Amino acid sequence: MQLDLIIYDTELLTMEGGGVGYLADAALGIKDDKIAVVGNSKEILAEYQACRSIEGKNLLVMPGLIDAHIHTGIALLRGLAQDITGWMEEGLWPFSRQLDQQAREAGTALNIIEAVRNGTTLLADFGSNLEGLVDWHSRIGTRAVLAKTINELDNSSEIVPGKLYPFDREKGEKDLAESLEWLEKEEIPERISFFLGPQAPDMVSRELLKEIYDRAEEHGIGIHMHVAQGKREHLQMKMRYNSRTIPWLNREGLLNSSLNAVHLTEANPEEARLLARSGAGLTVCSGSIGIIDGQVPPLQEFLAVSDRAALGSDQAPGNNCNNMFNEMKLTALFNKIKSQSPLPLPAWKVLRLATIEAAGCLGLEDKIGSLAPGKYADIITIDLKKVSLAPVIRHPLRNLVPNLVYSAQGSEVRDVMVAGNFIYRKGRMVNVNEEEILQQAEREAARIMERVDEESLDRLSPLYQAQREGKL
Repeated sequence: MQLDLIIYDTELLTMEGGGVGYLADAALGIKDDKIAVVGNSKEILAEYQACRSIEGKNLLVMPGLIDAHIHTGIALLRGLAQDITGWMEEGLWPFSRQLDQQAREAGTALNIIEAVRNGTTLLADFGSNLEGLVDWHSRIGTRAVLAKTINELDNSSEIVPGKLYPFDREKGEKDLAESLEWLEKEEIPERISFFLGPQAPDMVSRELLKEIYDRAEEHGIGIHMHVAQGKREHLQMKMRYNSRTIPWLNREGLLNSSLNAVHLTEANPEEARLLARSGAGLTVCSGSIGIIDGQVPPLQEFLAVSDRAALGSDQAPGNNCNNMFNEMKLTALFNKIKSQSPLPLPAWKVLRLATIEAAGCLGLEDKIGSLAPGKYADIITIDLKKVSLAPVIRHPLRNLVPNLVYSAQGSEVRDVMVAGNFIYRKGRMVNVNEEEILQQAEREAARIMERVDEESLDRLSPLYQAQREGKL
């Protein structure tokens, strides 16, 4: 077989088997958009020829990282909603309500570049502007599982913290209809797929949520939804249904394998186990929830029952960065601190949560997440000569995996490939002009900030008060 590319004389983390699938003196061959062969370097070089070869000494080759929950459309609001208790109502909403399509697309482009530079090849991107999401993931070359935000929040009425949200059923139905229209479009790249995205159980009615589940089942796609994401949600659920979120979903028949539940910030251990037993997936966003709520979601309780778990970076206004190396480290550390033990979430496990197990959470484990013949060539290379990974020790004990999780920062990523095509090569974006995108993001952020009502901000935002006191 004539291959398109062989990376040889390298080290691989294949993520095959139950661990990291380490191979030394290895090679990986790519044909078209798929991995064709993985194995011993000398044997592959003797058997195969390729149009192009890359000598992989001092490189580590592994599957691309998967960000299973991100809101790229609000990236322009980075750093505007931290260190406060009312993150959504007091921190985010005064700014996010000023975002228009142009500003959201500028944020999406910025955020995708940030993710790619840090080794992410797939983003489960959740936002209101599907057109912009499809456009920028197509242009940059990333793999994406997109979900349009579906909610019934009545934008014509004031939403008062602590009061029941006013609903507009017509708006929710319109959101769902737009989501379904995108499922019928034929010109979308194969690497882009869709879930349905009810924002949260407290932001859509029971009737609309059940309709969303029915439509998802008809189309054979999943549900991407925030679940038990904070005290605010449980207050809304208590007022509307006199129930906590997960028990309510269970009674309504809405806990099943189609659901990828995000956060579980306020879920107790038994609720986490109930979700796991249902077959649903769980995505935790450790950096975001740590900053926004100061909490550690019950990931350990979920993993005691199910491996359908993944990591996400969430959003720039609460997490401040979209970097899966950061998420791996924080997830491991927070769970160790929570348990007062060094044993939970070892490095190899969180690396799996960002690769093969994340793929399983999104229903894509047969296509991506590990380096195996027949899977899409979504791979990254790591420069082992970077100071953050030095020294590289291979005998008597390898330090590659612990250093990837506890030391790497993302800048060690040299190359990023999706479906056999480089989208980031030797530190440079391949398909887009990064400088132009950065400049556009700066312009759009300045334009949007001019719209913000400072009197309202002064009334609502503790951060605005802190700034007036010289603390920001």
